Amino acid sequence: MEQTAGRLLLAFLLVAVVSGATIQSITWCAVSETEEQKCLDLAGNITLRNVRGKLQCVRGQSATDCMQRIKNGTADAASMYPDEIYTAGICYGLDVAVGESHNGIDGINYYVVALARRSSGDLSLLEMHERSSCHPGIRTTVGWTVPIGFLVNTSQISVDEQCNFPHAVGDFFGYSCVPGAKDPEHDPKGNNPRNLCEACIGDENDRHICANNPRERHYGEAGALRCVAENLGDVAFVKHTTVFDNLNGKNQESWALDIEMEDLKLLCPDGGEAPPSEHARCHLAVVPANAVVVRLEDKCRVYKFLERVQNAFANATQGFSLFSSVGYGQPDVMFSDSTLKLMRVMGTYQSWLGHSYTTMLQAFECEGLC
Repeated sequence: MEQTAGRLLLAFLLVAVVSGATIQSITWCAVSETEEQKCLDLAGNITLRNVRGKLQCVRGQSATDCMQRIKNGTADAASMYPDEIYTAGICYGLDVAVGESHNGIDGINYYVVALARRSSGDLSLLEMHERSSCHPGIRTTVGWTVPIGFLVNTSQISVDEQCNFPHAVGDFFGYSCVPGAKDPEHDPKGNNPRNLCEACIGDENDRHICANNPRERHYGEAGALRCVAENLGDVAFVKHTTVFDNLNGKNQESWALDIEMEDLKLLCPDGGEAPPSEHARCHLAVVPANAVVVRLEDKCRVYKFLERVQNAFANATQGFSLFSSVGYGQPDVMFSDSTLKLMRVMGTYQSWLGHSYTTMLQAFECEGLC
């Protein structure tokens, strides 16, 4: 009898050990060689510091590949951008366990705002037809998804049965600068409207006009602001930080020195306007920070593991640092370098993304996510 009881106890302990090992092991899906290397470095440091748990690293071919791996159980977690989180939730039934906080308080990354010259008194976000627009780039969150989503949701833009957004945007605005609009990647048949590039200026030699890179001087948030500053566009769709990053001597280029904060205003979704400092109440959408995508049943397990990792490596002054990409040749590896801490997400992925941003994404559902 005692022998049988002993065997049962031994079997129970073995199961517990195996089960415990499984519970404490997290497999991270990295989408680049650099991210995989940082994951491996983190795994090694977890072992060296005797942090409870084990980190394994697998290489995904893309964010979508990582979503599939997490769904089928060959990976447990991956850091993803907000639009990828939306796809992971809608198409793969995944959720988020933790999200980045860049201010230590909430998960807001930035606000998308519509910026215009204060002198354009008759300008309204509710009456943008035939106006001119400046966008950081095509298919970007700031320059495309949010502003075009807003115009669709307010019934100013309607998309045809082919779901051709570039044509709808070209028909709506008088002219624009949407860097990349004529690139083969985004316009393989060369059919996108030419007016999507008419407010672009290229480089100093009039080359690379509408290029989806800095050689186009109206590319990116600073470029879109420049587009308005040079009176080549009525409105620029940018991050709320763009004016603060470029004016008051922050940017020494002549166009930035020729315009002051007082010369600009924000256009609000209700048709009103506000000074640039009031972006918290006058914006098109609140864009959340990146978050870690997981299976629904693993939210707690992954959170607890990352909490231990964060406690060990988030504030490291020497050695491995969780929120630093120094030595990896590029910024924001695995996590954004501006992350102050990882926050537990108690709600769903929709609650992390927020209503305003999710609504913008829903405007593009005809393109098909899954």
